[in-house]
Amino acid sequence: MKSLLHIALMMLASGLLVGQTPSPSQSSNQRILIRYATAHIGNGEVLDNAYIEIQNGEFSRVADGNTSRINESDYDLIIDAEGKQVFPGFIVMDSRLGLTEIDQVNATHDFDETGDILPNVRALPAFNTESKIIATVRTNGVLMAQIAPVGGTISGSSSLVHFDGWNWQDATVKADEGVYMNWPQRYRQTGWWAEPGPVKTNKKYQESLLEVHSYFEEAKAYQALANKQPENLRFESLAGVISGSDRLYIRANWARDILDVVQFVRKYDLKKVTIVGGAEAHLVTTELRENDISVIIDRVHKLPIHPDSPIEEPYWLAGKLVSDGVNVAFATNGDMEAMLSRNLPFQVGTAVHYGLPYEEAIRCLTQIPAALAGVGERYGTLEPGKSATFFLSDGDPLDITTNRVTQAFIEGKMIDLTNHQTELYQKFSEKHGLETQ
Repeated sequence: MKSLLHIALMMLASGLLVGQTPSPSQSSNQRILIRYATAHIGNGEVLDNAYIEIQNGEFSRVADGNTSRINESDYDLIIDAEGKQVFPGFIVMDSRLGLTEIDQVNATHDFDETGDILPNVRALPAFNTESKIIATVRTNGVLMAQIAPVGGTISGSSSLVHFDGWNWQDATVKADEGVYMNWPQRYRQTGWWAEPGPVKTNKKYQESLLEVHSYFEEAKAYQALANKQPENLRFESLAGVISGSDRLYIRANWARDILDVVQFVRKYDLKKVTIVGGAEAHLVTTELRENDISVIIDRVHKLPIHPDSPIEEPYWLAGKLVSDGVNVAFATNGDMEAMLSRNLPFQVGTAVHYGLPYEEAIRCLTQIPAALAGVGERYGTLEPGKSATFFLSDGDPLDITTNRVTQAFIEGKMIDLTNHQTELYQKFSEKHGLETQ
């Protein structure tokens, strides 16, 4: 019996050791130079032969190698990256990464709190840095995420995290940078994604809309009180949205709903607002642009909102919005959303094929989401003084056939790009005598 127990314990221990998430990288004071690479700055600019210098976790120099000189003895590590490309770390918005692990196990779902109006709910403390999904996502250059709750009318606060920390405190880039809400839907889509049903009118839309307005009127009146006693935590959580320091993210798809959002923004003088979803946002780009309302496209690879719309409508949506002057970022919402985050670059690659300019696509994955989350001065581009959070790729990271991220850095620390999927690929490639990358 003892021998059987010992065997069981050994099997359990070995099982726990297989496929563990990579440990966070160690801090380094090395002065690093990456040279000869093509650098996509993230603001639309490209340097064909770049010198990128990293020190103390940030870029200390980003220069054109054709007109600059260096002293090799000044560096602890020099990476010759000829033929490779360098990009700022990609950022996925409105994500459940680290908030869910196994779809069929409700105990691993930490993204939907019970209740309807919960601006005081925080996604950040539920973020699990040990999620095995995260390691698979950063292999494709997605190094940061905005984690956000779902459910109810006001879901709670979102936060920006990076993917190299021992715990949620280590991973925090900006805590509680915005509040997510679900706009009442004027129309309801029946069926499911593979078999969409007819669209039905929501007869309680105006009633639901009145409730939203009433709540914000109360919240705004509360902010104006000189003596906030007793303290109302839910109203307090909307203080930043009402004052303009925090962003309000509103999930809405129908054009008429988005126009109602525009009126809502004007009525309460909200300074920072982003539409999430925006399936019909291309119909109201003038209103979005004039009111400085950006759009997070929830998914590129999906069916159009109308069954009689062109099948490629979601593919060219980003290009249309950008050409009309609307700032765009991307999410990967839908079934298995957290796992699909690793395909974020390839979804954006589809948008590029359907009209989104390439360097604008990089902006939509880097500079724009960083700015929306309020960290644009520190993240999102390859510029001196900013965090050295970036990756190198042998091919085009937006092309699934050539993408190969070879090295990645978060806060100036080189991270381990292996995960359980790459380990299985290596294992069975060796078994069948195949060449590995």
